[in-house]
Amino acid sequence: MKTAIVTSKSSLNHNTGSGHPESISRVTSIIETLKKNKKLIWKNPADFNKDIIKETHSSSYINAIENAFPKEGLTFLDGDTVISPGSKDATFDAVGSIIAAIDGVEKKEFNAAHCVTRPPGVWRLSIYRGAQTNWTSR
Repeated sequence: MKTAIVTSKSSLNHNTGSGHPESISRVTSIIETLKKNKKLIWKNPADFNKDIIKETHSSSYINAIENAFPKEGLTFLDGDTVISPGSKDATFDAVGSIIAAIDGVEKKEFNAAHCVTRPPGVWRLSIYRGAQTNWTSR
C-alpha cells in the first residue's frame, strides 16, 4: 500500500508559547520518526481557492477567523486555541494538506494519506478537522 505524508514547514511557525501542550516539538518529533520510513510519499499542501471554505462556512465566520491572527505576540482564538502571527499560513496550509490528501487518494496516486499539520484547533470548529487526519481509499 502506498501511503503519503502531507505536511508543510509553515506548521513550525504556529507558536503557542512555552508550556502549551500543542507545541512545535510535537510535529517535528512526528516528522523525524516518519522520515525513517523510506517507503512513504511526501507531499506538500495543495494550492486551493479559499472559496472552497465557503461551502461549509459563512463569509462572516471566515472573515472573523482570517482577521483574528495577531500581527505580533500570542492571542486566543477561543478558550483553548492559542494563535500567533505564523498561525495564519499554517492554518491555510492545513486545509491545503487535507485537500492534497483527498485528491491523492481519489486519483489513486496513493492509497492512504496522513496529514501532519498545525494548528489542530484553529479549524476544529469548522473545516476538515485538519490535524492528524487520515484518509484511505476503500
